[in-house]
Amino acid sequence: MENNLPMLGVGLGYRHHLQQEIQSNRAAIDFLELITDQVIYSPPEKVDRLLESLSDFPIVPHSVALSVGTEMPFDDDYLDRTARLLERVNAPWYSDHLSFTKVPDVEIGQLTPLWFTRESLEIVCRKVQYLKQRIAVPFLLENITYYFPIPGSEMSEAEFITEVLERTDCGLLLDLNNVFINSRNHNYDPYKFLESIPLERTVQIHFAGHREENGLVIDSHADRTSPEVFALMKYTLENAPVRGISLEWDENFPEDFGVLLEELQMARSLFAPSLAAPLYSAEARR
Repeated sequence: MENNLPMLGVGLGYRHHLQQEIQSNRAAIDFLELITDQVIYSPPEKVDRLLESLSDFPIVPHSVALSVGTEMPFDDDYLDRTARLLERVNAPWYSDHLSFTKVPDVEIGQLTPLWFTRESLEIVCRKVQYLKQRIAVPFLLENITYYFPIPGSEMSEAEFITEVLERTDCGLLLDLNNVFINSRNHNYDPYKFLESIPLERTVQIHFAGHREENGLVIDSHADRTSPEVFALMKYTLENAPVRGISLEWDENFPEDFGVLLEELQMARSLFAPSLAAPLYSAEARR
């Protein structure tokens, strides 16, 4: 994995509902993470308007439907459309999830956890290696939440993640909220988990809020980030060459956008010692 990627700083997941506030608070947002699946099938004129409105921001595309764990070929049209978007925004990297979202002839419509087996590992590695041949932009895989022990697993999640990253030479999009949620729901130490994966491959961090229901911790993306997740962020930043941190907030948006700005500022206060290098400017994309 390349180690000369640009330093982006602290950014926000773009959501249409937030566009006006994003524009009004440009100085507080270093970059935007854009969900590719919400763009690549839109009419060209709509895409033009969106990208023009975001032209002041570096853009990091983030996919949700590659389905790297599915034993079937990628959709070539999907890859072509993704590649065109990456080129258009001069993406420093792009990402998707270590999961599957489809099986032959069926769209599951959610990020579904993989079996931590050798067979599943071979599928993921083969597909990611093909993806890297098709698209030259550096690719990151993101860890997801799972709410029940994965039956039939032959290795731990940490072992699975480690082998995938090392065999494919990919970067890691480390979702720290997901690490915390899984540690609570499956009763393990999140710091030991971080110690057991190749943190040196961490390029980007996701952080978000969660909630508890009936003794289960749920990945809500609709609440403030917990102190425990910020503590995991501090530890990760001290032990990994992170290039960008982004907040995900998907629903139940607070009336006061200042709540999101406070979240970004908290992340920035932890990341600030790493920001000696120049930020990746919008001009660099043009």
